Amino acid sequence: MKIQSLFTKAFWLALACITLVVVTVFKLTPSLAYSTTTPPAQLSTAQAAVAQYDSRLAKAPPYDSRSPEKSLYKRLGGYNAIAAVIDDTAQIVFNDPLIGKYFIGLSTNSKQRLRQLLVDQFTQAAGGPAVYTGRSMKLSHSGIGLTNAEYDAFVNGIAQALDKNGVNQPEKDEVLAFANSFRGEIVER
Repeated sequence: MKIQSLFTKAFWLALACITLVVVTVFKLTPSLAYSTTTPPAQLSTAQAAVAQYDSRLAKAPPYDSRSPEKSLYKRLGGYNAIAAVIDDTAQIVFNDPLIGKYFIGLSTNSKQRLRQLLVDQFTQAAGGPAVYTGRSMKLSHSGIGLTNAEYDAFVNGIAQALDKNGVNQPEKDEVLAFANSFRGEIVER
């Protein structure tokens, strides 16, 4: 009886100690709570990207489901509508004589990855259910040497795609304002 009682007390003491260690480790190193397979450098880049877009989204008025005004995501028509605009934008931009040169030589897989990053980025910015996990705009475009004219060609491609998909002017203005908000991080000369 004494041995069984001692065993029970030791078991609960060991369990309490293990719990205390686990809680302490996760409090001191929160990155361990995310994944043990994701390198810390990727976590910090992804977390920085999310924070960057969250700060832009924080400037927008909060969406109230009781409000008659819908989120930009819903006003654009949701995920599939945003994806259609991105697909059309890609075709326009890839064929643009000024900016299309930057996409020559991309594999089909690289183009698909770029497309998905843009869909996620614009969906998140519009208040939809996506999280952009790519690099910051400054890091992604650093060293390319994009000009204002080339950036204008990209934004013009978005505007043409929005028109092709019948997006109303107020929503078009919001999307183009979001796209233009990155100009300072992307244009280098």
